[in-house]
Amino acid sequence: MELYLGSCEYKWTHKDTHMERMWVQREVGTDVYKTVEENGWDWVLYRSNSRSLPGDIYCRCDIKVLLPESKAATHFILKHSETVK
Repeated sequence: MELYLGSCEYKWTHKDTHMERMWVQREVGTDVYKTVEENGWDWVLYRSNSRSLPGDIYCRCDIKVLLPESKAATHFILKHSETVK
């Protein structure tokens, strides 16, 4: 199951770097980020040109997480229902 968690914008040069993960963590929150990482769930990042900033410099990133069908995933959805959109 893929869950949408939010979106952020950053420079294209941050793509596939530690800085990109920092922007993702900032958007979804430390608790959500740590839960996804600790469970080994996959981040799904859809990148496109920014709509509000110069698209050749800035990237818009839609953040999703790929959850397996499990008790931990169900608990995550219930615990972070304000984050899941």
